[in-house]
Amino acid sequence: MVVILEKEGSKRCALEATNIEAFTQKTFLDLIKDSHNRKCDYYIARVRCLSKMESLKGAGFNVSGVYYCYDARQLCKYVFEMVISADGRRIRIKNFKDPIQQRTISELNFFRLRYETDTPLRAEYVGNHIDFLESNCFRSKLFYKEDPLDALTVNFNFKKNQKIPIFSKKQIFSLFITIIFILLLSTFLVIALEKDRHILNPIYALKSKLMV
Repeated sequence: MVVILEKEGSKRCALEATNIEAFTQKTFLDLIKDSHNRKCDYYIARVRCLSKMESLKGAGFNVSGVYYCYDARQLCKYVFEMVISADGRRIRIKNFKDPIQQRTISELNFFRLRYETDTPLRAEYVGNHIDFLESNCFRSKLFYKEDPLDALTVNFNFKKNQKIPIFSKKQIFSLFITIIFILLLSTFLVIALEKDRHILNPIYALKSKLMV
């Protein structure tokens, strides 16, 4: 039995349904049947890799006509991760290499095999890795009842040695105003005392003369 993967504008790709899926170690046929028995669509991830020459040069061409297929959910757990930072949560690429060939992925597409159809082994194109990164709705379809944010590995990305200010700007401003007020008050008190001393000195001098 053969699964036909169809994408508009490209050649059809045939996958032998009895092939073993690398992550689950089950045949694709068993995985498809299990999903359809649960009345769920089944998703296949199709990977195309860069050639060895392209990997060395950093540019060039794809491995012509060579594709690798995986269970979509399992491959997503391998390729993507959830990053938690001060800005919140987001999905990013963790490892953009084929898990078996260990070559850089040049193309990652997802195909759906509907359970409500007369052609259950016909897989239709539904999106690529960009759609997975940008669309929560797309991720939810691939993972079905499993939350993709819980299924993916988590990476915390907080800045190290981030200095936390002891005082806020508002507190610093209030402290500055308080210091200025104390300095002004002290200055006025000193001036007032100096004036009183100048006034009292002649009086004390006059009293001394009278006593003499």
